[in-house]
Amino acid sequence: MRIGILTPHFSFNYGAVLQAFALKTYIQSLGHDAILINRRPERLCAIPSKLGRLARFIEELAKQKSFGIFEKKHLQPQTNLIVKQSDWKLFPSFKLDAVIVGSDQVWRDDYVFNSFGFNLFLDFTQGYNVKRIAYAPSLGKNSWNASKDVEEKVKKLLHKFDAISVREDTSINILKDKFGVEAQLVLDPTMLLTSQDYIKKLGIETKSNTTEFAASYILDYDDNYKEILRNISNKLNIKIKGINIKNPKNKIEDFIIRFSSMKPVTEWISNIANAKYVITNSFHGMVFSIIFRKQFIVFMNSKRGAERFKSLLKMFKLEDRLIIDHTEDYISTLITHIDYNLINDLIKTNKQKSSDFIHNSLA
Repeated sequence: MRIGILTPHFSFNYGAVLQAFALKTYIQSLGHDAILINRRPERLCAIPSKLGRLARFIEELAKQKSFGIFEKKHLQPQTNLIVKQSDWKLFPSFKLDAVIVGSDQVWRDDYVFNSFGFNLFLDFTQGYNVKRIAYAPSLGKNSWNASKDVEEKVKKLLHKFDAISVREDTSINILKDKFGVEAQLVLDPTMLLTSQDYIKKLGIETKSNTTEFAASYILDYDDNYKEILRNISNKLNIKIKGINIKNPKNKIEDFIIRFSSMKPVTEWISNIANAKYVITNSFHGMVFSIIFRKQFIVFMNSKRGAERFKSLLKMFKLEDRLIIDHTEDYISTLITHIDYNLINDLIKTNKQKSSDFIHNSLA
């Protein structure tokens, strides 16, 4: 089959690009052709003013340093660019047998509609004979707060899907109660691949470190997190090797942060793969800690969606790794050993369920 994947593969976000890579790679491993549907927000592609074009040029320079090479090498092939709703007239030329939408927070009601309209609910496939599949989209929260008009349109679109899965258990209840559709719980696409898949396919170098270090990946980095990392370093006498992203106050600061903080995708994975400990408040920082069987703690990032953390940690009986309050004894939690031998069967079972969902959906 020729399968189109609709997901924010272009994002300036490690988790977003890696889940796109993982799903594409896994679909290809099943013997199918996989192509990323190159749908991007109009605000990123159609900037009429000189200042806007300059800003876009600077952003592209920043991206080339950290994400552009990864996209060119690992996120191909892609379809023609789709920017506006009218561009979907190109859809028949893609010659797709199925479209998979997912993963990440692509169904979060306060994220998606301003940039993509109803595209992430596959409105553009109406009238075409294609399978419509949702693999591990996240609603991001434990509630749905869009208007009734939006809710009704989403409901009609969801009922056209051939198969729906989600990434959090709370999303199952929302989809059933709000929209009357059944969904299956599956793993994030990144967990369809093994640590060795990433090492081999992305050329990640693993080292026998004579100097141990702790890797940090902190979003919305501030003085509070700076103090936490300093405290961990001092108490454990360990070096912190971090990629920590501040929350920008304006567009100019955003550009500066992207140049100074956003490292290549492979370096981000390498930090986790070679670390003794991982300290993060990122969902995918947590996921890759599990993939590489690392000792970790994850600070709950409520602003970016707390349910994502809780659902996955509950699935693997790792709820104690979640630090909800920064005053908790996070150092004791960090050095409390995770025995992955005890949870490998849970990981294997849920990976098989996720794999079965994809197989059955494409059958």
